Amino acid sequence: MFRIGEPVFLRRLIAIESLDEERIIVEKVCDAFSRMPYENLTKIIKRREVIGPSSARRLPDEVIADHLAYGTGGTCFSLTAALVAALRHFGVEAHPILADRRYGSDTHCAALIMTGGDLFVVDPGYLLHRPVPLPAETPVVVENPFNIVELMPEGPRRVALYTRSGADRKYRLTYKIAPVDGEAFGVAWDRSFGWEMMTYPVLTRVTAAEHYYLQGGDLRIRRGGRTERRRLDREGNGRFVAEVMGIAPAIVERAFRLVDDGASRSR
Repeated sequence: MFRIGEPVFLRRLIAIESLDEERIIVEKVCDAFSRMPYENLTKIIKRREVIGPSSARRLPDEVIADHLAYGTGGTCFSLTAALVAALRHFGVEAHPILADRRYGSDTHCAALIMTGGDLFVVDPGYLLHRPVPLPAETPVVVENPFNIVELMPEGPRRVALYTRSGADRKYRLTYKIAPVDGEAFGVAWDRSFGWEMMTYPVLTRVTAAEHYYLQGGDLRIRRGGRTERRRLDREGNGRFVAEVMGIAPAIVERAFRLVDDGASRSR
């Protein structure tokens, strides 16, 4: 689950020299993954093609190859598994961790990186694309062009994530700072195929100054601490995903068709 079987795809995605320092390797890997969108279209399609959730997991080779071919990414589980596998391939110690959200335990995940004697978290499913030091006693603050992320220590091995935009501060999730094995990670991943988000498109992407978030037909564009909201019809929705998110139109059309006819809910 956390291994790369086709290094040729990884080498096309990330240019790393054998003499690169570990710090540079981590930066290059994380930078490459920052260009992958968070999207559930590939998850909806794959779930329709197979018998059960465990067969619908998009493993690292598939995630990387599909990104190179179609501009796709994945959801938190597939992105985290691929990120951990890529880091391990280049000799960096990395492990998956699970997180709790208000609606359930183990409903999110991230990568724990151990480098230079310190612990860092990278969360490709929640737009923390650069390694962030884990807080021990005092909060760690990450300033983005569109919001501020706060990591708050909550006792042994638990770190809460809050976002702040202007005066609006919201609790999002709590990381459990304990590496999990493939079995535990797989159980949490399989449960995600039954979530409501499998019945409508969910995509998010960050550019140099903007954050795009699409849920169903509702689009939010965050820039400079302000949020613009739009309602997209099906045609506009598909065009946005293809043009702004950079995902191949064939993938967009196929996933939208499954959502529209209810197929993504039927298995």
